Amino acid sequence: MKTIIQAILTKWQDPLDVLRECGGYYECPKGADGKRLGPLVGYAGRDELDRQFVGDVYVNFAKAERHAQILRHFARRIETVLVGTTGELLQLLQESTGFCGAPEGGKALAVTLANIFDKQYIFPEKKITAVATTTSREVSNLAFDRHEPDGGDKWWIVEDVCNNFSTTTRLVGLIENFGAEVMGIICFLNRSLDIGDSFTVREGLVLPIISIVRKPIAQYRQDDPAVVDDVSAGNVVWKPKNDWRRLAEAMAHHQT
Repeated sequence: MKTIIQAILTKWQDPLDVLRECGGYYECPKGADGKRLGPLVGYAGRDELDRQFVGDVYVNFAKAERHAQILRHFARRIETVLVGTTGELLQLLQESTGFCGAPEGGKALAVTLANIFDKQYIFPEKKITAVATTTSREVSNLAFDRHEPDGGDKWWIVEDVCNNFSTTTRLVGLIENFGAEVMGIICFLNRSLDIGDSFTVREGLVLPIISIVRKPIAQYRQDDPAVVDDVSAGNVVWKPKNDWRRLAEAMAHHQT
C-alpha cells in the first residue's frame, strides 16, 4: 500500500485527482440524453423547509484521510500557502493557538496541521438531535466535551468540505462562547458557488479561507426541475459515506 500511495502522489499532482485515485470522488454518470444513470447525493445543507439539498457530485475526504502520507501531502500544500505569505495570513498563523477540526471530516487534517506547525489541536463533538430518515440524514449540534478552547485562544477552523458555511458559523459562535476567537478557515474543498477567499460571519468579522481545491459545485432544492424526478423516484443516496459502494459501482459500471 505504501508503494501505491507514493505512486499516486508522484503521478497525480492535482489534489482532486489524488482524491479520485483514493476512490473518494463521485460524479453521477449520465447518458447521452442527459438522463442520470446513477443516484443523486444528499448534502448537509438544508433549505428553508429543512429539506436536504441534493446534487451530482460528492467529495468523500474520508477515503484520503485514512492515509497518513496523503494527509501530510495536503497539509504541506496548506503550509506552502501560509508560510509563503508575507502579510496578514502569516501573522495570523504565527499568533494562533492551533487548529480546531470540525467533525468529522476536518479532524484528521487539523491534527496533521497541528503536528506540522507545532500547534495545539481541539475538536467539538456532534450531538444528534434528530435521527436519520429515509429522505434525510440526521441533524446534530456541536459541543466541546473532550477539549475546549481557553479564553484568549486563537483558532483556525479546519473542515473537509465547505459550501454554505453553516457548520463554520456554528463553530465560530461556540468558540467565541469560551472567550476565544477564530482566525480563519482551512478546508480541502471550497465548493461554494459564491463564497471564495473570505467568509463574512457577521458584520465586523470576515474570515480568510484557505482551500486546497476551489471548485464550485451546484446543489439543488428537492423540488428543482433538474432533480425532482429523481428525488420522487427515490434515486438519491442521502448519506453518501454510508452507501459509498453503491456510488462507486454506479461510476464504475458506466465508465467509458
